[in-house]
Amino acid sequence: MLSRPCAVKEERVERSGDAGGLSGPQQRTHRLLREAARELFRNGGPLTVPAAAELAGVSRATAYRYFPNNDAVVLHATMSLADNPLDDAEWAASPATSPSELEERAVDLVRATAAWAFDHETELRTMLRLSLEPEREALRSTRGLTRRGLTNRGRWIGALLEGLPDDVPPAARDRLAAALNPLFGSDAIVWTTDMAGLPRDEAIELLAWMARVLVAATIAGW
Repeated sequence: MLSRPCAVKEERVERSGDAGGLSGPQQRTHRLLREAARELFRNGGPLTVPAAAELAGVSRATAYRYFPNNDAVVLHATMSLADNPLDDAEWAASPATSPSELEERAVDLVRATAAWAFDHETELRTMLRLSLEPEREALRSTRGLTRRGLTNRGRWIGALLEGLPDDVPPAARDRLAAALNPLFGSDAIVWTTDMAGLPRDEAIELLAWMARVLVAATIAGW
């Protein structure tokens, strides 16, 4: 059951979907609409301007001044998924480490990001569905509405590759990067739960084990 934020006085705005330069009452309306969009997203509701307006307690006319179309609702609803579940400094590229340290680093990374993914499973599944809809093509191309675009997996994987020994050839590095990709985000959730039928904790540990094995195999030259 979706909860409904309290209604606020409806105001006219000139800058649709942009909180910059808005007055106090306008900022409150904008915030209520953003919160409504995110709640619809979390609960699998329709990501449309009318639905966001109803949940926020404002008229459709007012909502359209902030969200000019349904794609604007999607953008605001999914902004929280662009957050980094890890500390940026901790997962920046690092100098080469010993093989055992690098394996543990991979395990810690995948375990932490997998836990975050399962905590946001409903949102990630909704995002996956939206990313596959043909009508979202323009949004995907302009705002990164893709499974990869909503995670930092490229940067995390790149940081791990920086820790590989210098004698690991480029082809092996590329293969490891590709193999690690399915261990993140909605991809990891879908195949571990829907296909492998694993409960959350077992799925997370399997993903962490796979990360360890993949890094070890790459270092060993397999």
